Amino acid sequence: MNFLRQTRMHGKANAQLLIAIETLGGGGAERVALDLARAWPHEHARPVLLVASRSGAYADRLPPDLEVIEIGVPSSPRKVIPFLWRLRKKLAGRPIAGVVSHMTGMNRMMLRAAFLGIVRAPVVVVEHNDFLRNQQVHAMPQLRSSLLIGETAFLYRRASAVVGCSLGVARQVAALFRLAPDRVHGIPNPVEPRFAVPSPMQPETAEWFATLQRPVFVSVGRMVQQKGFDDLLRAFALQSHGSLVILGEGHLRNDLEKLTKELNVADRVRMPGFLPAPEQILQAADVYVSASHWEGYPLVLIEAYAAGLPVVARDCDFGPSEIVVPGRPGDLVRGFRIEDLAAAMASIAATASRATPGAIPLPENDANSVVVRYRALFDGTDQIRSPDTEENKR
Repeated sequence: MNFLRQTRMHGKANAQLLIAIETLGGGGAERVALDLARAWPHEHARPVLLVASRSGAYADRLPPDLEVIEIGVPSSPRKVIPFLWRLRKKLAGRPIAGVVSHMTGMNRMMLRAAFLGIVRAPVVVVEHNDFLRNQQVHAMPQLRSSLLIGETAFLYRRASAVVGCSLGVARQVAALFRLAPDRVHGIPNPVEPRFAVPSPMQPETAEWFATLQRPVFVSVGRMVQQKGFDDLLRAFALQSHGSLVILGEGHLRNDLEKLTKELNVADRVRMPGFLPAPEQILQAADVYVSASHWEGYPLVLIEAYAAGLPVVARDCDFGPSEIVVPGRPGDLVRGFRIEDLAAAMASIAATASRATPGAIPLPENDANSVVVRYRALFDGTDQIRSPDTEENKR
């Protein structure tokens, strides 16, 4: 008998599913958490969002009926005791039927809570990135990295299931933490339907967008080293014409603005920051470009396809090779040479056309289908194939 049904049968008809995430920042993991909360059927269990901090770009875009529990303490290793103390008080008396936790820090904290009996429900944890690179394990002293991997392995073995947002992430997690293959699953991220529905551009955005020279290349993400925006600017500088729009914010903004001037492309590059409706730009641009050095399952590539854009992406670990596949317009760039990225940008801009929003099939990213896969983890049904399943290998 599955746990969620059992909870309801014992008189707790208001069973709650905790969806845990660190903050409401504008990243892909945060969007996935909110998408799951929106799509989860209330008759199964009412979704409740649990955050360490109710801050970030999505803080004012929450569904009106979504309850949010804010702990008020970060899920960092130095805050374990105050976090768990507040968590215990916040969850007291709640009929928690299950937990879906996102990202390593929150995952570790929720599994500690389950180990200590603060959470008495199955916990599913979701890894959204290349663990080794995202945690900068290579830069740690050996003792510290061994402790990090060892403790995470200890905790993840106690999860009801471990999900990688791509098969690549799932395989890495299974190998790194020596998890049983049947406990690790690859489930792709859902895409919001709004990206596949034609969206008129807001007047203030349309005013500056109309001045851009075609083709318009676009990229979205935090302005951090991982996203490779410096490489993207250098590749764009090799284009004889066109414009580049980078949506997002981050600590490298000043460096990137300086680089546009050094490359003499400042007049062809726009960086308007975080936009609450990026689908308006995606649906009007010509080519989406990802220059990331590593990923987990870059949700924005799916959003670009939903908006009808051809995609140029570096074949980094992990995710792009599972998204930019035969039958979808675009090019997967092997290696990290600037010239190769620039050549792919020019080629796709010249040969691929933008499609109507929603015209590129993305059945595996339908929000309702993704929720069914997550529900299967709690139901105990065999609807999700493990990452080492032969037919899932590429």
